[in-house]
Order: sequence, then C-alpha cells, then structure tokens
Amino acid sequence: MRIIAGKYRSRKLITLEGLATRPTLDQTKEAIFSSLGGYINDFVILDVFGGSGALSLESISRGAKEAYIIDSNPDAVKIIKKNADNLGVGQELHVYLGDYKKILERLNNKKFDIVFLDPPFRMKVIDELCQYLIENDMISDGGYIVAEHPKEDIVEQDYEGYRIKMCKRYASSEILILEKDDETCE
Repeated sequence: MRIIAGKYRSRKLITLEGLATRPTLDQTKEAIFSSLGGYINDFVILDVFGGSGALSLESISRGAKEAYIIDSNPDAVKIIKKNADNLGVGQELHVYLGDYKKILERLNNKKFDIVFLDPPFRMKVIDELCQYLIENDMISDGGYIVAEHPKEDIVEQDYEGYRIKMCKRYASSEILILEKDDETCE
C-alpha cells in the first residue's frame, strides 16, 4: 500500500498483517479523492476507524491541515504512528486509541471537512455514525462524509441537508460520499 498523490506520493505504508484491518485499495482511494475534486488544502479530517491511517495520511499528503484518527486496536494505533513517523508527519496528526463513541463525544465540538467511515465489515454502524455526525453538526459547510461498507448492506442515503456526491460499487464494497449542502445552512 502506498500514498497515491501529493507531498508523500509513492511512499509506502505498512499495514497490520492478517484480517484485523482491511486497507482501502489504491483504486478505491483514487476514486474517493477524485470525487472530492482533489482540493483538500487546509481541510480538517476525521477518520473514525483508522486502520493503517492510509486515508488520513493520503489527505495530509494532498494538503489537509490536520487529521484526527480513532481506532480501538492498539496494534493498529502503533502502525498509524509508525506510518506517520516514516513520513515525517507529526503535529498534523492526532491519534486516539479507544472506543469510537466515547472519543466522538470528546470531539463533538469540532467541525470536520471530511469524515472517513470505514468500519470493520462485521460492524453495521454507518447509519448510526452518519446520524450522530449530522445531529452534532460535526461536518463543515460543504464538507463530506465518506463511508465504505459491504456492497450487500443497505445504508441510508437520504439525510436532510446532504446530497449524494458519489455512490459506487467495487469488488466487495460500496463507497458512499455525502456532501453537506451549504445552501441549506443559515
């Protein structure tokens, strides 16, 4: 796995061995960032199930100001920190080890430009997380929720004040990108 574009382009990332994490494929990553228009300078990122940190580190490579990464697996957090160290990314990254619900409660006073939701496929939490993020107004005007889930799962796509930016199926997953419609904001 590698960084696709930006400052750290072509730099390799390490991942956990085995099935503990399911890294987002390069093709899928490229589709996500292409859909976002490639322009993410000064964005603030939230990655709720960080895994290797690949999506957040790709975002920082492409100009994001900072990224907050949550993961409950201590080994995953070690990998995230090792990847960040290997790239020389320091102050831009905030890594949290623990239960995503508790950490989201601590972060619910912040606004994020992109929120990545890529939970383990056995967890059916995309709808719950989207609802929480929206109810707590954690998405910046014009910001995005990017969710990856098993393609056979039915995920809510109709949230007031949000429009579907992309919905695309891949081998075993589906990517849903919701954009906060800043025209509906006061």
